[in-house]
Parts: sequence; structure tokens; C-alpha cells
Amino acid sequence: MSHSHDDVYDRQIRLWGADAQASSSIMRIFKRMSNARVLYINLTGVTCEMMKNLVLAGVAAVVCDPRPYPDAVREVPSSFFKASSMEAIIASRRNSSNNNGEEEQQSKKVKLLNTVAEAVAPEIDELNPLLIGRNSVEERPIALLPEEYFGQFDAVVASRLSVDEVKRISLAIENYHSGKKEYGDGGEDEDNNTLFIVTDTFGLDGCAHLDFGASHRYRRELGKDKLSDPTKIEPYVSLAKMMEVPLAQATGRWDKIPPRILVLQRLLMDYWNESNKTTISNNDEANARERFVVFAKKWMDSNKITSASLDIEGVPMNLKRLAAIALHPEVSPTAAVLGGVLGNEVIKSLTRKGEPSNNVLMFSGLDGGCRSFVLCPAENA
Repeated sequence: MSHSHDDVYDRQIRLWGADAQASSSIMRIFKRMSNARVLYINLTGVTCEMMKNLVLAGVAAVVCDPRPYPDAVREVPSSFFKASSMEAIIASRRNSSNNNGEEEQQSKKVKLLNTVAEAVAPEIDELNPLLIGRNSVEERPIALLPEEYFGQFDAVVASRLSVDEVKRISLAIENYHSGKKEYGDGGEDEDNNTLFIVTDTFGLDGCAHLDFGASHRYRRELGKDKLSDPTKIEPYVSLAKMMEVPLAQATGRWDKIPPRILVLQRLLMDYWNESNKTTISNNDEANARERFVVFAKKWMDSNKITSASLDIEGVPMNLKRLAAIALHPEVSPTAAVLGGVLGNEVIKSLTRKGEPSNNVLMFSGLDGGCRSFVLCPAENA
């Protein structure tokens, strides 16, 4: 390694030891991570935390977020999006509309930061200079990306997607890797798949759906320097299939009713898609809360979800309080903790070491617990 590598990846060297360079397995893992690319769709607090951790570890980032900057991320709890910078841009836009000639320079600067992806790009490069040239911005909106686009990445991490968008991306990834296996161009890494994570946080809770791919294999850690034989994820359910499972049937041995956090994520996914916005003006907030309550009641009826699924340890959930979370969902501690956990799941996928979380991961800030839940169709249960 060069001196610059030693400086940037000091944490990995301390973890693995200075002599780890002599280990072919360690170097193979490091090379795999250094060659990996992760696609981030619609940045939120939790995905920004994942991106920060992975970029620092040497995993390149491609950001697809054509939402308007700074409006779409004004409440995102992230060091990437500084409140002072965003407010300055909003002020300059206001000034340029009032004084067209005098604010020409400011308006040019604002134009360069038209989307969230454009705004975050220089901040990502600053995290890890060794990835400059490998990080990039995808300017096209999700709907215009071709089906074969998503499968070329080692992982796709997304937030604020609709159920239909999740299904489309999941099927596109599945078809991409099925085609590779059919023509046998996977080589020694033919079991490679694209990890697909859909995650959101809401108040003190957060949830993620994880799809490691049908042919993903991993090795359990049995002790120091001991790994199991390659193991297949069982049961495996693609994200497209997870989205088709009726929520009323999402039960298990320890869950006699659908888990509260899973229900909340799916409710909010549908609400955000319906409202087509995550923040509103202060003047309209009271009306927006009322609209959410009406939406939530209709949604629960159509999905056959009882109010018990939203209760917190037996305490009924107040839909008006939930409306406040729906309108202002993210807080820093939840995003930081869940982002760290999910970043580790990406590392597991890249290194194929450690048992992955299959296939729903739920974080509760009330007790700090993070647990898995297997969501699968009735025929797979």
C-alpha cells in the first residue's frame, strides 16, 4: 500500500493488524471492497450514515437523487447537508428573484446545486480522496433508468420509494443476474448478486427490507480464523415478493400480529408516495395532519390492519401524533444507529463473511433493540 492508503485506511489496518497485508484472504476482501460500488437512491439520514461509513471504508458511491436541493433535504439529519448552506441558497434564490441583475453570480452558483445529488457530490469526495473519480452522480430520474442499470452495482440502497418502484428495481436486479448466470460470465464470482436495501426511519423507529440475492452465499464465523462452508440464505424471498405479502399475514412464531415497525414503514411508504412530499409549509401543517389521519384509517382498513398493530407495549397509538412523525420523520440517533447496522450488512454482502439479516430488520429506539423478521409468502412459510 502507498502512504496515502495507510493514512486513509488507518482504521482497517489497525483492525486487521500491520501484517494483514501478507494474508491473501484479507487482501482479497480489501480488493473486493475497493472495487465495489453502491447506488444510493433518494438520500435520507439513514442512507447518508451508511454512505459515510462505506465511503470511509473505500466503497465508491453513486448517488441518484434528482429531488430539488435544498428543499428535499432541509430536515435530513446529516453532516453532508449543512443548514447554514441550505438557508444561504434559499435566501440567494429569493434575492435573485427580486434583483435579477444584481444577483447573477449567486444564481449561477445556485444553478450548480439544483439537485440533492449535485449538492452532496463534493462532500462525498472530501470523505475519501482515494475515491475521487470513482464516485459519481446519476442525473436521470429513477423512472428513466433502464432495467439493466441497477444490477451492475454491488448494492442498491434506497429510501422514499413507492412499492411499485421497489418491485421494479427488485425484478430488474433479479433479471440482470439471471442473465449473467445463463451466459456464464460470472467467473469465479458467479454467485455475486446485488444487495438491495429499502430503508426508512420514522421517529425513534426504523425499518429495512433486505434482499441479498437468490444465489448469495456466506460463511458463518465459527471462531478465530474459522469459517463455515458456504451457506445459502434460507428462506430466500426477493424484495418484489416481500412487497406482495399481505401485511395482515405478516406474522410469525413470536409475532401473533404484524410487527408494529414493519406496519409503520409500509404505511408511511404509501403515504409519502400518495402525498408526493416529505415536508410541507408551516401554514398547511394542521391540514396535513388531518389528511394523514384520514389516509391512515383508510389504509388500515384496506390492508386489514387492526389498531393493535400500532400499539406500543399495549399503549394505543395516537394517529395525530403519528401524523407529526409522518411529516417530520427523521431524528439523528435513529438514523445513526440503523445506518451503522445496515452499513455492516453491506460489508457482510461484499465480504461474504457473517450471517446476514434475513429479510426485514427493525430498530426500536425505545429499547435500543434491533431484530430480524422473516417476511415470506404463505407457500414459503
